[in-house]
Amino acid sequence: MNIITLPLIRAGAVAVALAVLTASSHAASSKDKATREMEQNGWIRIVTLQSDVKVGSPAKAVSEVAGHPGRVLQDGTWFIYKDFYVTNSTAHGTLVVSFKDGRVTDMRLVTPNVAVSLVAHPGSSLQKEVVASNR
Repeated sequence: MNIITLPLIRAGAVAVALAVLTASSHAASSKDKATREMEQNGWIRIVTLQSDVKVGSPAKAVSEVAGHPGRVLQDGTWFIYKDFYVTNSTAHGTLVVSFKDGRVTDMRLVTPNVAVSLVAHPGSSLQKEVVASNR
């Protein structure tokens, strides 16, 4: 008859726990920079949109690349797509584009909570700058 001792059971439980912790920490560390920053800050700044549109581009260029906005706020901010992805990243959210005199002044990818806040408080600024670009 085989006897399994208590120390052997404990050792097995510790090994399983370490394997689970290692796997979960690896999954967390394998997130790309844009995804981590979206989770931390609720948004990231988009430097280029499909290599064609950047700050200073006309609104027409945004429409040609991304289509017509799903919503336009009173201050002229466009909410383009609710499920927009960053190239080579798992970061996704709502693409928000701001304009002045018909030219892009800012492009950001925001989480749903930030999008709701921006709609409720148009013109509010996002404090911390985070840069994300297509690679």
